[in-house]
Amino acid sequence: MTTPFVNIHTHTETGSGIELVNIDDFDATPFATFASAGLHPWNVGKCDHQKTIATIENLCQSGRLAAVGEIGIDRTVRTDISLQMSVFEQQLDIAKQHQLPVIIHCVRAYSDFLQILRREQGIPMIFHGFSGNATTATQLLTHGANLSFGQKLLSDGKLQSVFTNIPNDCIFLETDTKQLDISDIYTFAASLKRIRVDELKTIIFSNLTKLFGNKWTTVG
Repeated sequence: MTTPFVNIHTHTETGSGIELVNIDDFDATPFATFASAGLHPWNVGKCDHQKTIATIENLCQSGRLAAVGEIGIDRTVRTDISLQMSVFEQQLDIAKQHQLPVIIHCVRAYSDFLQILRREQGIPMIFHGFSGNATTATQLLTHGANLSFGQKLLSDGKLQSVFTNIPNDCIFLETDTKQLDISDIYTFAASLKRIRVDELKTIIFSNLTKLFGNKWTTVG
């Protein structure tokens, strides 16, 4: 069997390899086989957050989610940070209860998450669309985080250096909302690591299995 591409965060299911699809419409039909859902920090101030959190918990209980997210903290939006933190912590508790990985949205909040990582050992966290510097990457990785890279990797020289120099056992790739083919990101990322694409596919597939278990390795 050929090792599939793994797209760890996308909002559009394309059928190309294994795709963790972020569910924006919780009532959507059909529901993605490999799905994540969460109350994004951008939406915390725009909805009945307790009702939404209850829906996410119900989705976890029904076994329809492989991960909780994307959830997190964004210091560029006007929503009060204490409210963002409260909503995030509630969803993190749900992930913990159901033993699910978490897809993290983090903007100008890495110091907040370093504190969270120090006290929340054992919850697999994937920082999606990582764009931080080498120091931030090292700090997050030291506390067990995983980093996912998307479109910005293709054009940001500093981020390319970060990706090249971090360990392979903590990396993922993604398309997020961008109209990209995941294979193009793999091709470029493999060139940065100076390995073949099939080697990178094996590495990331192994990382997927480590965090999500064997149940999700046949969905692509």
